[in-house]
Amino acid sequence: MIENTVWMTYAEYLPVELRQSEEEGREIGKYRERVERIAQMAGTKESFDLREKLAWNILEEIEREPVKAGYPYQEPDELEEIRQLLDENRGKKYMVNQETIKDKVLGAWMGRCIGCLLGQPVEGWKRERIVGFLKDTDNYPVKRFMSSAVGQDIVTRYQVSDNGENAFCDTVTHWINNITDLPEDDDTNYTVIGLKVLENHGRGFNSEQMAQMWITSLPMGHVSTSERVAYRNIGNLIDAPKCGWWKNPYREWIGAQIRADIFGYVCPGDPKEAAGMAWRDGRISHVKNGIYGEMYIAAMLAAAYEEHDLTELIETALGQIPCTSRLYEEIRRIVGDHKSGVSLDKALNVLHGKFREEDSHDWCHTITNAAAVTIALLYGEGDFTKALGIAMECGYDTDCNGATVGSVMGLLVGAQGIPQSWKSGLTGILRTGVSGFHQVSIEELAERTCRLIIQE
Repeated sequence: MIENTVWMTYAEYLPVELRQSEEEGREIGKYRERVERIAQMAGTKESFDLREKLAWNILEEIEREPVKAGYPYQEPDELEEIRQLLDENRGKKYMVNQETIKDKVLGAWMGRCIGCLLGQPVEGWKRERIVGFLKDTDNYPVKRFMSSAVGQDIVTRYQVSDNGENAFCDTVTHWINNITDLPEDDDTNYTVIGLKVLENHGRGFNSEQMAQMWITSLPMGHVSTSERVAYRNIGNLIDAPKCGWWKNPYREWIGAQIRADIFGYVCPGDPKEAAGMAWRDGRISHVKNGIYGEMYIAAMLAAAYEEHDLTELIETALGQIPCTSRLYEEIRRIVGDHKSGVSLDKALNVLHGKFREEDSHDWCHTITNAAAVTIALLYGEGDFTKALGIAMECGYDTDCNGATVGSVMGLLVGAQGIPQSWKSGLTGILRTGVSGFHQVSIEELAERTCRLIIQE
């Protein structure tokens, strides 16, 4: 996920808050003029202080706005209420072949690292630029990691840079030709910190324990957008769930969705349990569809131990989120289009027609990126490489979606089923920002994950 908030000013939250609240069904028209006036204030410290005071007041007022009558969605945050709104797939559970678990867990960790590394260098690029670069480097459809060791004409045409311009790229951008070990990224940091929580607190961990682990094990500068706001709230002694929504305009962005994987890994065949763990994690930084995205991916991974029909896998995962939600509606539409024969090109064009990649809110929203993941899985047809390629072609948050698609596909096919061409690009060592895990092997992460699984 690209860094979005640097100074975390309340004034900078306002445009996103208006968009977020409108999508949640609040009446926000009366605030637009005041927000525009605040945006025009700049210059002195006195004007900064006044902007912050005015912005704080508006955020307080918007938080008290009720959902409008006739709003078509029901999107609760509490688990009991969520589970009252599930569809007929809510109770699906699988018997898992215990002999395959170790290989599948290793495949999931490998796939997550592969997909993250593949998408990192083009994070923030628009779809047209990504596809053009892939085609002009003879890598379309995607068949290998992307490199900056290309001709000067391509460097100029696509503004290829090695200058560490993305989040977590402190020296050079993580093209395959620039790395030694697998570089740090929030898409792997969160999987590791989830593992640490499970090791320290067990499968029954609560939201407060997860929040405490954040502030003791992961520096604030290593988290972005919704997590950074939640981090500040936690530091100010605001407990869950308030720390997830208070003064947090990014509360439905993708951050929770990229934290889902470890909970699916440790719940083979049990989507409900995985989704419940994901809910306990998601609520410390997100609400509504932000939480549902994490539950959706966790449930999908739990089911992927045995479910190999991609459509059935997605529908099983949908069975753990409210069928009255915006996320459910969008994923159900994509599944329906795929069943009716809609082509990949049309599916991508429809997606980009609904969610504008030029708009940071659309670009980083849970629904947008869950939709991209779903398209990549459905149209990837069970092929690890094809699914990853489609995740890149979708655009939006490429490293997040690459990591999630790689994780699901890696678990589906197992480590042995991942093509050697991808595995040979892994050094085997992952760097993270999580204390105690600054350099750790993928094999060790997989082994420690397996120890947390209840063997039947």
